[in-house]
Amino acid sequence: MKQGLLMFAILLASVVVGSLIGDFSKGVSSIRWLGEVFDVGIPAFTLNLKIFEITLGFQIHICVSEILMIIVGLMCYPKLKGALGL
Repeated sequence: MKQGLLMFAILLASVVVGSLIGDFSKGVSSIRWLGEVFDVGIPAFTLNLKIFEITLGFQIHICVSEILMIIVGLMCYPKLKGALGL
């Protein structure tokens, strides 16, 4: 349970820090590529069955710096787990 919470916290922190880095890097021409955003997923579509209507879709907007920070977070996870004695 504690290991799962640690992994969730690391991934959440990685995404937040990566998002901040991506936002700040958009204004700097030499590292603008870190803020490049990719849309991944299924666009929303509607299924109308006359009785009810269902709208389904799934989109993720992720930038390069978020991907890099997630990789860094996953590499740091074993060290943090060992340091915390989990």
